[in-house]
Amino acid sequence: MLSPSIIDPVAHNIVILTTTLTALMVLEYIWSSTDEVRLVWPRFLKTTEAKIYVVTRYAGLAGQSINIWFAYRMVSRVPNSPSTCRAWYSYQISMTQCLLFSVELLLMPRVYKMYGEDKSIFALLIVFGGVQFAANAASARSVITGTSYSPSCVITSPHHSRIYHGVSIIVMFMFILFTMLWRFFRSSSGLSGPPRAWLKLAVRDGSCTTIAIMAIFIFMFLCSTRVINTQMSGNIIFYVLFSLLWFAAGRIVLHDAKFRKMQESQKSDINDPRLTQTIEVEPFDDSDACPTSPSSFGVESIEVSTPFDSMLDVGTRDIADEHLCGEDDMQLSRCAPTFILIERCISGRGSGFKK
Repeated sequence: MLSPSIIDPVAHNIVILTTTLTALMVLEYIWSSTDEVRLVWPRFLKTTEAKIYVVTRYAGLAGQSINIWFAYRMVSRVPNSPSTCRAWYSYQISMTQCLLFSVELLLMPRVYKMYGEDKSIFALLIVFGGVQFAANAASARSVITGTSYSPSCVITSPHHSRIYHGVSIIVMFMFILFTMLWRFFRSSSGLSGPPRAWLKLAVRDGSCTTIAIMAIFIFMFLCSTRVINTQMSGNIIFYVLFSLLWFAAGRIVLHDAKFRKMQESQKSDINDPRLTQTIEVEPFDDSDACPTSPSSFGVESIEVSTPFDSMLDVGTRDIADEHLCGEDDMQLSRCAPTFILIERCISGRGSGFKK
């Protein structure tokens, strides 16, 4: 139980925390707004991931504005009724659950795809997700009604049933992490190119997200069992978890969209016909540049092909390395090309030159 002398510093720390997290979320939104417009919005009506991204993105920003408003209300010592505090804590649990399920809905299809859309993996994901949902729903009411609040809604004594709430989430994300790492270490050596790159990206994003979420809930578990005793434990977890899930959902979708865009661009480059330029060379009279022949000059069209392969980063052959004047004894410097134009001496009756 927190004493009244401690409640005010706790509320002040909540204000500092929410302000900092809000600033980071705004910076992240500004930083990724270009990618969002370019990669997510064109796919909004086509894919579920884009819909999840948009909903979590803007609902999260709206929710964070409510968080910071209520944090300043706490530090101002505005008294609230017990029903108001319960409504506030119900809001916290609801927002946390929505963001958690959003992140899980983004990670679970990746696990399913890693295992070749195996039905047994799909069934296990549904079972673990269903158990988590049932455990959270069962413990939510006791968590809300059993928590003690100060008049300003600062949590003074969290309910012990939060342990069950956190354990079900930890188990779910441990299963996601285990299946991802198992598949990565078992099959990554046999893959190459885009499949291996996608697998590494999915495992990286999934592992980072899962480890961060598990760390928060393990900390909550240790605080609830009194292994760690801190005055802020019951008040800061929601704000940190809220921002973490918001960041994770956005980054998972944006990284995947960037990867797909890059693959589509590389595929279109490979399928494009070779860039061909036709150059018509007019005869000129400078014998020093190209010696004259007994016969008249002709005009030849030369096609210069430049292959583009951005995937393999294959460079084009330098055309200046070729002999462009027909005879082995002619010096390259006397028939040097300018930029890409190629000038050749063409004889109608023979390849030799008079000296």
